[in-house]
Amino acid sequence: MELIFFSLISLFLASSIYFGICSLAYKTKENVTRTSPALPPGSFGWPIIGETLQFLAALQEGAVEKSVSKRTSKYSSKVFKTEILGQNFIIFSGAAANRFIFSNDGKLFIRWRPPSVQKLIPSTALVPIEHDDAKARKFISSFFKFSEVHKFVASIDSISRTHFKNYWQGKDQVKVHPLVQLHTFTLACHLFMSIDDMEKLSKFLCHFNNLTNGILSLHLNIPGTPFYHAIKAAEALREEIYMIIKERREALANNLASPTQDVLSQMIVSPCGDGGFMTELEIADKILAFLFGGHDTATATITFSMKYLAEMPHVYNEVVREQREIISLMKPREVLCWDDIQKMKYTWNFVSEVMRHRTIVQGAFREAKTDIPYEGYVIPKGWKIYWSVSSTQKNSEYFSEPERFNPKRYEGNGPSPYTYVPFGAGPLMCPGKQYARVTVLVFLHYVVKMFKWEPILPNEKIKIESAPVPAKGFPVWLSPLHNYK
Repeated sequence: MELIFFSLISLFLASSIYFGICSLAYKTKENVTRTSPALPPGSFGWPIIGETLQFLAALQEGAVEKSVSKRTSKYSSKVFKTEILGQNFIIFSGAAANRFIFSNDGKLFIRWRPPSVQKLIPSTALVPIEHDDAKARKFISSFFKFSEVHKFVASIDSISRTHFKNYWQGKDQVKVHPLVQLHTFTLACHLFMSIDDMEKLSKFLCHFNNLTNGILSLHLNIPGTPFYHAIKAAEALREEIYMIIKERREALANNLASPTQDVLSQMIVSPCGDGGFMTELEIADKILAFLFGGHDTATATITFSMKYLAEMPHVYNEVVREQREIISLMKPREVLCWDDIQKMKYTWNFVSEVMRHRTIVQGAFREAKTDIPYEGYVIPKGWKIYWSVSSTQKNSEYFSEPERFNPKRYEGNGPSPYTYVPFGAGPLMCPGKQYARVTVLVFLHYVVKMFKWEPILPNEKIKIESAPVPAKGFPVWLSPLHNYK
C-alpha cells in the first residue's frame, strides 16, 4: 500500500509549483549545506525554479526514467542532487539504491508529503508522518494479510460478473478505461466500507474524479480553479464518509455489523498505539487515501493489459489458452477460487511485464531523518529524496532488451532482487499486492472468456494523471464469444 500511496505524491508535485516558488524566500539551515563537498554531483538548475519544470515535464510524459538516466550518465553516478519546488533533492536510482532505501525506511528515511497533500488530506498534519503511515499500514496489512486474501476471491468474482453483465454485455463498443475505473472503485468501496449501493457509488466516484482532476493544478484555493473544486470534492467525500462512520458505529453497537467486515470497521474499533482511537477526520482521510491506492493503479494495469492483448495476438492466444484450461478444470463449478488464481501463471507473468514495460508507478518520496552516508557522499538531514522505480525496469543493465515485451522474463526466479519493484520489496512489500493481483486476474479471466476486442483508435495518445491513462479512454469494438459459457 505504501508504494501505491506514494505514487499519488507524484500528482501533488505538479500542484505545488506555487508553493515551491514562494518557499524560496525562506532559507533554512539545510540550504547552507548546498555547497558541501560531500554532496553527490548534480545541478540545482535555474535560480528560483531549479529543475522543477524539467522534472514535471518528465513526470507528465511518463519519461522519468529517461530524465534520470540522462543525468546519471552525465554525472557518472546513480545518485545526484537537484532542486525541485524550492526543495533540496537527492535522486536515487538503480537496484542498490532500491535495496538501501527499502532496508532503511523508517530508520534513516521518513515519508515526505508536499504541502498540497495536507490541504487535500488535512489529517496528515495532525501527527508525525511516520506515525500516520504506521497506522495506515497496520490496518491495510491486517485486512489484506495473505491468509485472508483467498476469502476475497468469491466476492471479487461476484462483483466482476455483475459488472460485465451490466456494462459490457450487449454492447458493440465500450470505453475501457472509465468502465475499468468504475469496476475497481466499486471493489474498493465494497471491501473498504461495504458500500454496494450503485447510486451512492456513482456519487462517490463523481466527487472522486473532481478531486483527482484538481490534483494536477496549482494549489490555489480560488473559486473556479481546479484545485478549488478538488478541495470542495474532498470536503464532500469526507461528509459522506462521516455519515457512513456514524451509521457503522450504531450498527456495531447493536451487533448488526462485524468489527472485521471491512477496513472501516477495523479503524473504528481498533485502538492506536497510544490506547486512543482514530478521529473521524483521520478515518475519513485514510479511507480517501486507500480508495486512491485501491483502485487507481489497478485501473491502469487492467486497461493497459487489455491494450497489449489487443496489439499482440500471440500473447492474447497464450492468455486465452491458460484461462480455457482453468475453465475446463473448474467444471461444473463456475465461481473462481484461490486455487484457480494460483494456476494463472502465464497470465500473471504477462501482467507483470505490462507493469514493467508501461511503468504504472514512477517513483516515491522520502526525507532524510539524519545525515546519511551513501557511496562516499552525505545526504544532509531534512533533504528530500526521490527514488525512481522506472530507472531499473527500463534499464538494459538489469533487463535484456528492455523495450521488448517478454512475459518469459518472470519464469523461474524472475528478475534479480530490487530491479523490479512495482509493489515495493522486502519488509515494505505492499500489503495490498495480493488484492491487486486477484482484482486484475479475475477481470482478465472474464474479459478474455467473454469477448474479443479491437481498438477504435490504434494510435491513441497516453497522458499521465495519477497513473498512465489513454487520452480518449481506450474505446474498443467488442465481439462477444459464444463458444463457451
